Amino acid sequence: MRPIVLAGSTDAFARKVYEAVGDDMRDRLRLWNRHLAEPGGLEALLETQPAVAILGPGLVDAVSLRFAQQIDTERAEVGVVVVQNAGANVDAALAAGVRAILSPDSDSDSIKAAIERAAAAADRSDRDTQIPKPSVGRAKVTTVLSPKGGAGKTVLSTNLAVGLASVAPRGVVIVDLDLQFGDVAYALGLKPRHTMYDVVAATGSLDITTLKVFLTHHSSDLYVMCAPDEPARGELIEVEAVQQIITLLAADFDHVIVDTAAGLSEHTLATLDLSTDVIFLADMDVPSVRHLSKVIKAFDRLGMGNADRHFILNRADARVGLSMMKVAAQAGLAVDIQVPVSKQVPVALNAGSPLILSHPKNPVTRKIWEIVERLAGPQVRETRQPLKWSA
Repeated sequence: MRPIVLAGSTDAFARKVYEAVGDDMRDRLRLWNRHLAEPGGLEALLETQPAVAILGPGLVDAVSLRFAQQIDTERAEVGVVVVQNAGANVDAALAAGVRAILSPDSDSDSIKAAIERAAAAADRSDRDTQIPKPSVGRAKVTTVLSPKGGAGKTVLSTNLAVGLASVAPRGVVIVDLDLQFGDVAYALGLKPRHTMYDVVAATGSLDITTLKVFLTHHSSDLYVMCAPDEPARGELIEVEAVQQIITLLAADFDHVIVDTAAGLSEHTLATLDLSTDVIFLADMDVPSVRHLSKVIKAFDRLGMGNADRHFILNRADARVGLSMMKVAAQAGLAVDIQVPVSKQVPVALNAGSPLILSHPKNPVTRKIWEIVERLAGPQVRETRQPLKWSA
């Protein structure tokens, strides 16, 4: 297997890495003593064909990110981990194609997890060059993504899931991946007995039969994997657990909708690896569109290009001084659907009644159906069941 190379490291940090990783990875560790800044230094490192390059902490932070950018440009299959001395600049790291960020004081568990994620991504890249990427299951896995809070992800996700459930009754599940402050249950008027925390706290092996016990049923024949009811519990859910949950659901349901927290958390990045479709959501304001542009660029640099992309512009209103052409140019992606402003949206949210059920003739509802058709096909009009909702 390809080596894991420590470049620009200190003796102290190299020892921490050696002690943190397991025996299987310890044999792959290589300490790079040549200076990367000297002529041909980086090229020589890349000639070793590393799976993972760990940069720092013996490098200036800006220098390590510059090398990370060069590696991403020349060898995208190499998983880069940077060890930063100052506060981590997450946006700059994502732009440089970095897989994980550590500090010199990171504990063994953090170091091991970061290296394993980077190595796993490199191993997937190796496999993808040899065989077609397999489907995660029979489902469409649709992740709703926005870099900015308050853009309407939860409203869109829940209404979309309810609409899809009318096409595939009992074949749709929505996962609330905002693990600290998720509101999917509230938006659907649910009081769940179980959350994702109960899944990871359960003992024994996890299979789809066990997992279904922890789902909450909605009256629209939609199933819900609710977020923990306490932020502290959300912090206990590991990335690997989320991947396992979504993989199991995708093997048994027709559609898995994933509502995410704002930005790009590790859990969201892991879910994007499993997604067949990504809905990029932005508000009709310059900061929202600019931030979305950064997310799309990071999405490309991380090699997540297999998913179908859908750009939804929420609260679209030309009176705010932005045209659709300006929005598309700024985001770097054509706008697929414009969702208008409606006063009934917050009213429905506060009541815990999805707009698609409580206000079927609302202009926003009509746009939701357009998104449903993008995911399920135009046959939606003939196959969807009458929507029902009980207070």
